[in-house]
Amino acid sequence: MPGSGAGLNALIGQCRKLEAALAGDGDPAASAAMHRFVAEMDARRTPPGMWSPLALAVLVMVGGLGVGIEVLSLLLSGVGAALAAFALVVVCAGTALGLAIGVVMFMAGRAGGLVLLKWLAIGLVVVGGLGVIAWTQGDVRAVGPVVALLGGLGAWLVLNSSGFYVFAGYQMARRYLMRKG
Repeated sequence: MPGSGAGLNALIGQCRKLEAALAGDGDPAASAAMHRFVAEMDARRTPPGMWSPLALAVLVMVGGLGVGIEVLSLLLSGVGAALAAFALVVVCAGTALGLAIGVVMFMAGRAGGLVLLKWLAIGLVVVGGLGVIAWTQGDVRAVGPVVALLGGLGAWLVLNSSGFYVFAGYQMARRYLMRKG
């Protein structure tokens, strides 16, 4: 994974450079290249990577549900069914809110949205991994941690896919050209 994380970090770095260029005049050659790239993507029936935001959303929500089930399993015997169910809803709603904020920021041309999505996927992997460790100790049932881990790993893979890179580049270039236009 270290190599793929470097690619995502490079994408975030490129998006931050694009944001910085919006503050200044920008390079005319880079602007012409972006015009060509956006025109090429717009000429296609479906630009590459259009599947990636939906896949990312599904995987993050699956991972969030897994974390919620993990929390439910941990709290069920200690605080009772009602509070454990409330915790499940809070975790799922928090995951959905984080996903929504990240996607809206990213679609608005903000690199911070990509950073948020990256850390959301990493968080799902970490919590899922810790849950698997807790499962081996007998503290939780296996379903929640495994679902969280698989959802987080899937989201990480989508974030590091070439389709997502093309989609991200397309969205950022479109936003840049719309603001400059």
